[in-house]
Amino acid sequence: MSSALVLSGPPGVGKTSVGWRVFDRCTDLGQAPAFADLDLLGAAWPAPDDDPHQSRLKATNLAAVWSNYVQAGSKRLIVAGVVENQRERRQLEEATRGPVVICRLDAPDAELAQRIHDRGREDGADLANLVARASELSAQLVADDVSDYSINTAGRTIDDVAAAVLTHWNRAST
Repeated sequence: MSSALVLSGPPGVGKTSVGWRVFDRCTDLGQAPAFADLDLLGAAWPAPDDDPHQSRLKATNLAAVWSNYVQAGSKRLIVAGVVENQRERRQLEEATRGPVVICRLDAPDAELAQRIHDRGREDGADLANLVARASELSAQLVADDVSDYSINTAGRTIDDVAAAVLTHWNRAST
């Protein structure tokens, strides 16, 4: 059984919300889960010119966090974060010392834009830039697909998406 699931996708698709719900379900099933958010593990400034999205830092920090989680008794890792290419996938596999299952979450651009607006964290130019980035990244993640499976989150509840993610993860892990 693969011990690591990565929820990838553009901003606004629900990676963190779905990740927490998958974590809750794994807890209820006695699977000893742990949760990590790559955005938080890479929240350092400035980013190096050769790694503008801090993928190396995120992987390095994930390795340390996962090691600590394992020592504390965790058996399964749920990670929320964007995986744009095979290099980033390999970094995460090195960090978790094994294969990862990547689930790409998808939603139409209009829904992503609405969710980003609704969460109210950004405004002005930052909001416009994030909405544009979500649209660009959504198309890129489909074109350069490194996921094992994808789930459309449009019009679905977090519970419904989490159930589908967990079903696919369990299937991909056997």
